[in-house]
Amino acid sequence: LNGDIASCDSDKVEVSGSTVTITDEGTYILSGTLKNGTIIVDSGKKDKIQLVLNSASIHSDTSAPIYVRQADKVFITIAPNSTNTLSNGGRFTDIDGNNIDGVIFSREDLTLNGSGRLTIHSPDGHGIVSKDELILTGGSYEINSASHGLEGKDNVCIANAEFKITSGKDGIHAENDDDTTLGLVYIQSGTFNITSKGDGISASAQMQIDGGTFHIVSGSG
Repeated sequence: LNGDIASCDSDKVEVSGSTVTITDEGTYILSGTLKNGTIIVDSGKKDKIQLVLNSASIHSDTSAPIYVRQADKVFITIAPNSTNTLSNGGRFTDIDGNNIDGVIFSREDLTLNGSGRLTIHSPDGHGIVSKDELILTGGSYEINSASHGLEGKDNVCIANAEFKITSGKDGIHAENDDDTTLGLVYIQSGTFNITSKGDGISASAQMQIDGGTFHIVSGSG
């Protein structure tokens, strides 16, 4: 990533100005700065994609810096000893009929892992959104969002990660309006510092917390 443009020597990656589209299964390392652009994953329904954030800074004025349109599963790995930033400019414009409303927005199962740092700024919408499963199994996250910090439709599952979340709605939110048995939050371990105007942690179906360290200040009490 190089300011207003991006480059890649793989034929599995299409670059149009500051829009990068990944079209096939594989591992892709993102580094550098993109001033106003987006990374789109649009591959086969059986494809597994890994994005490695290695000192990457991506800003989008009007959309998600990372948008998963189609895949089987997507893994976002935060490289060791790296500091990464993803941000939105304060509004979201629909792409292909989808109401994209998060700095990381995925229509498929999404897992974040690794050991580096990721900072997310979302002055209009959510921080990280998955319309299926959202799993976080490592990394250090600082999320500032106008809406939910973390949102998963089917579930949000967390282990061995650190969070500082400041949110205008819930800090962590799981809800599935189509299936009332889903909308689960499971926390195995981690460190959580949450300041939210809504609930610190909210699950429409079930919540299970087996461990972790928590400091939560919420508007709901």
